[in-house]
Amino acid sequence: MNTLKIVGLLCCSAFLVRSAHIPEKSMDAMSLIEKILGNIPVVHGSITTPLLQSRNMPYQSMVTSLGIPAAPELRTVCRPLNQIDFTLEMCLSSMSAGLQLYQDVLGELKERVTTDKVTGLLADIRDLLAQVTKMQEPGQMSSVAQYEASGLASRLPGDYEVQVATHFTLLQLRDFTQNLKRSLRNVEHLTSRPGQRG
Repeated sequence: MNTLKIVGLLCCSAFLVRSAHIPEKSMDAMSLIEKILGNIPVVHGSITTPLLQSRNMPYQSMVTSLGIPAAPELRTVCRPLNQIDFTLEMCLSSMSAGLQLYQDVLGELKERVTTDKVTGLLADIRDLLAQVTKMQEPGQMSSVAQYEASGLASRLPGDYEVQVATHFTLLQLRDFTQNLKRSLRNVEHLTSRPGQRG
């Protein structure tokens, strides 16, 4: 067996050892994802009025005018067309940044709404962020994208703007969480195969 083959085997073995904890942690994360997806409609219904939910509102213009931040796009980093471009560190970092974003935005909205259901949703997001963090290597922790506060509350002068921001934030959170679910499945698949990069 030549030197290149030995090095290749060592690299594959090292990756498998480093990613061996992913399946266990992803099971816990999947459970939280399903819980979040189930709770979003409950929170949405308790905060927004039927009139707001039924209105055909210009999504992009409202999001832009209120300055509602968008989460990182997971598809390109966690489910690339060319799987050789997949990097576990970048994928988990993007997941973490998105969850931090919704912790911040929903945390600000929580202070302006009349229901305590947002508190439970925030707790689930916090727990999911903890699970994603556990999937990362200790040496990668410093590279995790740190989300900066959005200051959304300062752009919401009245109750109507709060409702609109809550409406669109929950829609965005639903889409992000669905993408996170698909991305996590891809992580499970790729980290179970030798030769993938961490």
